[in-house]
Amino acid sequence: MNKTERLTQLFGKRITQGDYAPGVALPSEADLCEQFGVSRNVIREVVKVLATKRLIDAQRNRGLFVMPAERWNYLDVDVLEWTLEKGSHPSLIRSLIEVWGLIEPIISRWAAERATAVDLVEIEASFNAMAANPSRIDVFHEADIRFHRAVLIASHNVVMQQLSDAVSALQRAIFDVTFVSDTAHMALTIQEHRELFEAIRRKLPDAAEAVSRQMIERTAQRAFSGMDRDGGKVGTRAPDTEMDS
Repeated sequence: MNKTERLTQLFGKRITQGDYAPGVALPSEADLCEQFGVSRNVIREVVKVLATKRLIDAQRNRGLFVMPAERWNYLDVDVLEWTLEKGSHPSLIRSLIEVWGLIEPIISRWAAERATAVDLVEIEASFNAMAANPSRIDVFHEADIRFHRAVLIASHNVVMQQLSDAVSALQRAIFDVTFVSDTAHMALTIQEHRELFEAIRRKLPDAAEAVSRQMIERTAQRAFSGMDRDGGKVGTRAPDTEMDS
């Protein structure tokens, strides 16, 4: 990781994790150069990247200001990961699940209608990796992400395919806070993914959409019941670092 990438990550995390409040002015370009011992070109590149992610507002002759949380680009992989790194924000998790619930069933339907033989090979390989590794949580988790990504690619919707990284990040964030590793849950998760693969393989769009919707509903129940138990909190983030919905 080079200097630009390290500083981008440093400031990205400080902003998304509440060290800099919305509307707060960041240090000047000259001060940042002196503080971190880097050139103006490095600082300007960092500013450009963070502005693209909509974390800061950079205007000539005005300075650098932290953007309101509702303006951040949550479809950006880095923004999502940085925001959730130190504990999940309940309103954000709820929003992620709502969006996932909108797109995943229709993606599964399209995959059942349009998947090619090559698509099916990738979906099946990902499923097999899940089924073979129920006790290796990291391996299982990554195979699960690949499975859903392969289903998305099999939808053959060019716009949705361009969002594959963002959708995978969204799913990863949801899985991180709703994953349960007990034997019964793992068996049910594998069974649901098997049913979804079979529906896609047999070109049964109604069945694929129904299975996908069932999977999301179960995920939502785990997430929301956890929020209810914890008084609306998910994860370990302190209340004063949470965003208002």
